Amino acid sequence: AGLQGVFAIEKNADAFSTLKHNLIDTKKHFDWPDWLPIKNHDICQFVTEYKTQLAELNGKIDLVVGGPPCQGFSMAGKRDHTDIRNTMVHYYLDIIEIVKPKYLVLENVHGFTLEFKSDKKKKPYSKIVIDKLHSLGYHVVTKEIKMDEYGVPQKRVRFILIGSLKSDVSGIFDKIEKNCDEFLKSKGLTRKTTVQDAIGDLYKSNGCYE
Repeated sequence: AGLQGVFAIEKNADAFSTLKHNLIDTKKHFDWPDWLPIKNHDICQFVTEYKTQLAELNGKIDLVVGGPPCQGFSMAGKRDHTDIRNTMVHYYLDIIEIVKPKYLVLENVHGFTLEFKSDKKKKPYSKIVIDKLHSLGYHVVTKEIKMDEYGVPQKRVRFILIGSLKSDVSGIFDKIEKNCDEFLKSKGLTRKTTVQDAIGDLYKSNGCYE
């Protein structure tokens, strides 16, 4: 998309090691700031420890993308309203409030949009996020997308939220749908993508052949 990455926050050491190898050491996707060690970080500590540095980024960031943990919301899991990981979404919102990017994207599972039966007094987390973003001045649109209809080799429904500080983004999902086939074609993919289509090249890259 022509964007230059600044940094990424990932708590798991193994996951960050993969990100570092692919997008920092190899692809040079990030112009990593000197004030942030290139390692895995806990977002809870990060927001507190680097609040001053984040504030200096206010108005300078085009896009913040986040996928808060989904385990506590997922219909495939225990769906526990007391799962501490559910609160991680608030740290995402803290970063948005401090940095005030021009645009933002948040992704989660279908359960993110539903009330917890065991805690009906609390509105769905999707509503909590939307209300907070509105209070910060963002225009927000959301949609639940069947990912297997967009070239992803998984039958999963994902809640996608897109926000803009100044622009009207009401037609963004229509544009995504309109451009989907052309985009997939440029990647050598189609709407209905198999696992072989998506990652079959990994088989050959490891010296294996059919």
